[in-house]
Amino acid sequence: MEVNSVLDNLGLRRDFTEQADATNELDQNTFLRLFIAQLENQDPLDPSSSEEFVAQLAQFSSLEQATQTTSLLEELLAQGTERGRFEAVALIGHEVLATGNTVELDSDGVGNLVYQVAGNISSGTITITDLTGQVVRSLILEPQAAGQQTIEWDGLDNEGEPVSSGVYQFAVNPLNAEGVNVSVITFLRESVKSALWENGQTELILASGKTLSMDDVLSVF
Repeated sequence: MEVNSVLDNLGLRRDFTEQADATNELDQNTFLRLFIAQLENQDPLDPSSSEEFVAQLAQFSSLEQATQTTSLLEELLAQGTERGRFEAVALIGHEVLATGNTVELDSDGVGNLVYQVAGNISSGTITITDLTGQVVRSLILEPQAAGQQTIEWDGLDNEGEPVSSGVYQFAVNPLNAEGVNVSVITFLRESVKSALWENGQTELILASGKTLSMDDVLSVF
């Protein structure tokens, strides 16, 4: 017997249609109602075959497993969100490294400029500016091998005077032995001041006021 005819006989077609429109899928209770209705209203002279019952029970089993899997995934996602929030809170007060071009000068007057060069360099410059673009300090690069490099800035300006603690920007211009520019990637190194949860995403608020995704953090200090 077709399910549609069972629905017509029981007057359930409208209820089922409205429910299907609302959820766009059959839940376990609806499935059981249809299955029982089919058993109660099957033609005694032409009953459903055992193969049909087995197939429908298999469908119910698959539906139940899918529902349980969905619930488990939702639970795991919720746990992952909570864990991500705890991890973000744990980073507050620590410095993080990510792709960028800022450096935080701490209360000790020391800042670490982090960058990575694609090849060996023989010379070059690093220009440090404040957040308005005003040049604060120019440093001369010595020969360095390819790879990640860290230059410690003593917190002095070009006149040898200490500058205020805070966040500064820097640009690296490395040159090889032939005087040709070498490809470079700069990194930000700032402290985390707070964390923000918005639209299911966890972001870190840095000392400069910038936001940083947890996924973009390369290392923690």
